[in-house]
Amino acid sequence: MIIGSIIIINYNTAKITLQALESIKINIQNIKNFEIILIDNASNEVDYYELKRGVENLNLDNIQLIKSKFNLGFGGGNMLGVQYAIGEYYIFMNSDVLLKNNSPLEMIEFLKKNKNTSIVGCQAVTEKNEKFKAFDYELSLTNELFSNSTLQFLNKKKYPSRMVSATEPLQVDSVVGSLFTCVANDFDLVGGFDTNIFLYYEEKDLAFRIKKYLKKNIFLLPLTQYIHLKGRSSGSSQKMKNELKISQFYAIQKNLGSLKYIIFYIISLALFLIKSPFNKKNRAYLSLLLKGISTSQSIKHIQNK
Repeated sequence: MIIGSIIIINYNTAKITLQALESIKINIQNIKNFEIILIDNASNEVDYYELKRGVENLNLDNIQLIKSKFNLGFGGGNMLGVQYAIGEYYIFMNSDVLLKNNSPLEMIEFLKKNKNTSIVGCQAVTEKNEKFKAFDYELSLTNELFSNSTLQFLNKKKYPSRMVSATEPLQVDSVVGSLFTCVANDFDLVGGFDTNIFLYYEEKDLAFRIKKYLKKNIFLLPLTQYIHLKGRSSGSSQKMKNELKISQFYAIQKNLGSLKYIIFYIISLALFLIKSPFNKKNRAYLSLLLKGISTSQSIKHIQNK
């Protein structure tokens, strides 16, 4: 019986994707209870065939490699994977993640015992065992306008540090997207990832809908850790930074309504007008806003071959 469907997206990252798959093979003892759905997001031919050969060499019966004709982004790629998934739980795992233990099973066991929880994540660490920020605050106008440090200064109780020191499961607003598990039925009920979002904000948007429509909880398991080779699956170019802003504005308009979107737009425009003379990144953001920031400006619509 398949209890969990592990979905991974590869985009020109065959070497690290194969490392991720190897870590699954080593750390999940009851591997027959899981399926691995590997989506290739229109990688170049050299990368794809390196991935294909590596998958064949793993000798795993429960892995499917599916090649997309287009780069569907994070949400779209995962939604393609979901179409093939039969598990009771979906485990979304970045290609630049290495399991340290049987974290997928630990997350599933938590969800089985806590029926009012839909999503559970765990703690990402570097190769040197240094912690990353483990969760995010909910999608709201206030939270999008102010930095984490400002929010924490204003209300430490409402906005605890995202660098978690807790040892017990912690209820949060949203988990990071590099590795988390969701009850399949709940994911399906709210329509899964919004494929209008190409990259970034997918898990925050999903969490918002899970809480709004299903009234269910989201938890973090701080003692369940995995290694995140951060940045190796997507990079950090200005295009990627622009994509973050495009997704942010889309998520605000969609979930918070037109009035809050307009307020956010006006404040952002004023800030970037002030900052743009001093920073290339802010000049790029200002250019986006002046053009009328929208998903039409996403790199989703410019497929690089």
